[in-house]
Amino acid sequence: MLGKLIKYDLNATWKIMVVLDAVIIFLGILTGTVLHAVPSVEDSIGLGLMMFSFIGLFYIGIIAASVITIIFLVMRFYRNLYTAEGYLTFTLPVKTDLIMHSKVITGAMWMFLSYICIITAFIISGAGLISGAGASADELAAALREFYSVLGFPDPGFAAVLIFTFIVTPFVTVVSMYFCVSVGQLWQNHKIIGTILCIIGLYIVNQIIAQGIMFGSGFWKLLTLEAGDIDAMFGSMYKRILLSMSIMNLIEGIIFYVVNIIITRKKVNLD
Repeated sequence: MLGKLIKYDLNATWKIMVVLDAVIIFLGILTGTVLHAVPSVEDSIGLGLMMFSFIGLFYIGIIAASVITIIFLVMRFYRNLYTAEGYLTFTLPVKTDLIMHSKVITGAMWMFLSYICIITAFIISGAGLISGAGASADELAAALREFYSVLGFPDPGFAAVLIFTFIVTPFVTVVSMYFCVSVGQLWQNHKIIGTILCIIGLYIVNQIIAQGIMFGSGFWKLLTLEAGDIDAMFGSMYKRILLSMSIMNLIEGIIFYVVNIIITRKKVNLD
């Protein structure tokens, strides 16, 4: 039954999600094409300004598509579960928990795909810049090796942390937004306001925790080091921060998921 619910949710959301992801890829291709032309516009102020406008459009478009993706998933979650449409949703011959499972799995899948498209768009635009600058393969390889060395990529542990973070983040993003909606709908006559306040409160708490993790992982010490020592320490510190943040987010996500289940079982406040 869970498979049928997931299939239904995918069928109901795929058109908007595919369009948004296609926009992200298109912006990457457009920006890469413009950046490829950098050498030919060096002596033209007008064309240079146009180039920077395209770069600005790229970043704004990426942010807008990501925000719209989250808003669309959140609005559909709210509409399906906590408005008059919820009367139909909760009369389905399935357990309430399965409905929540389907919403979270589907949302996390779309968020994961969105992240893949964003990374692809940056790679395409970066490739356009590199090819336009005329960098040789050897120069590019040397620059990448230096970049990897500073961030700690040669360490297999870092790669594992990066993959773990990439898998956890879509799930946590979706379930935290659903958590805010579920808590917000408990406000009898001010559900939207309750949701917004919950999002703001969650953001503040996460920022405080993130700052604590950063300084607890050696960030303050990093600021006091000499330039030569920073490169040696940065990779390990960044890995600790990334792992700590991912574990904290995963714990939060599990808690939010459980709270969502409890609320949909006992505290649903339908319009």
